[in-house]
Amino acid sequence: MSQSLLFFLKEGFGGLTRARFSSFVAMTTVAISLILIGIFLIVTFNLGQLFENLRSRVELEVFLDDSLDGVKIKELEKKIKRFEGVKEVAFISKDMAASEFKKLFEDQQEDYFETLGYNPLPASYRVKLVENYRNSSGAEKVFQYLRSLAEISEEDIVYRREFLVLLEKYFKIAIALDLLIGGIVCLSALMLVSNNIRLIILSRQRIIETMKLVGATRLFIKMPLYIQGITQGFVGGIVSAVFLYGIIKLAAFEIPGYISVNVEIYAVLLGLGVVLGLTGSLIGVRRYL
Repeated sequence: MSQSLLFFLKEGFGGLTRARFSSFVAMTTVAISLILIGIFLIVTFNLGQLFENLRSRVELEVFLDDSLDGVKIKELEKKIKRFEGVKEVAFISKDMAASEFKKLFEDQQEDYFETLGYNPLPASYRVKLVENYRNSSGAEKVFQYLRSLAEISEEDIVYRREFLVLLEKYFKIAIALDLLIGGIVCLSALMLVSNNIRLIILSRQRIIETMKLVGATRLFIKMPLYIQGITQGFVGGIVSAVFLYGIIKLAAFEIPGYISVNVEIYAVLLGLGVVLGLTGSLIGVRRYL
């Protein structure tokens, strides 16, 4: 068994050295493909993080009528909290609203409240949503519930409906684009690895025929070719992981705090490289041998 394994390894690596140029091209293609896939994975991950960060800020603001007294305001708060999509309700008094307004426009010379002689800003509730309601459909359900309450009219509820819809739309487009491009680069890598296996098979056609005549099994003939494909993919995975690591470190140095990368992505690239190499060799062997 050990002798067979040594033979498979020797023949596998020997085939790579005999077809150096095509092997180099195949490894380079796998590496470039995996670098592109890695970049898209990182972009997708960071887009997802950004999307979740923006979604976590989704809230509805409910302005209260000045005619509501303290008791009715408390009762209304209980009604709002009753809905399953509501996580937290924060009360903003008229004075708090005025203080926020002054902070926001502190560079203005004119004091609007002194000019008016009173505080025109209404009290309000800021309604934060539970995680699975932080989307356009979930926020709309909360909106519909709030407007159904007798104390609240539709004009009193403010939330960024259009922003949520656009955010989800463009996020889905980005994910679809990532999958499409990732599929294309994976397919190109498979084709090149498969073609390289074809060249190796053609260059060793006589040897393969001789092995068949002396009774060599199909597995005995195929195993070195599988090893060659796996090696090409593994080397391509290492090159892509090292290259991507260097690029990420450089980008993180240039743009600190803006790029987040999960370290597992490098292991994913290595594993994906092996899968691409093995799959390409399986296709090549099945098609040409």
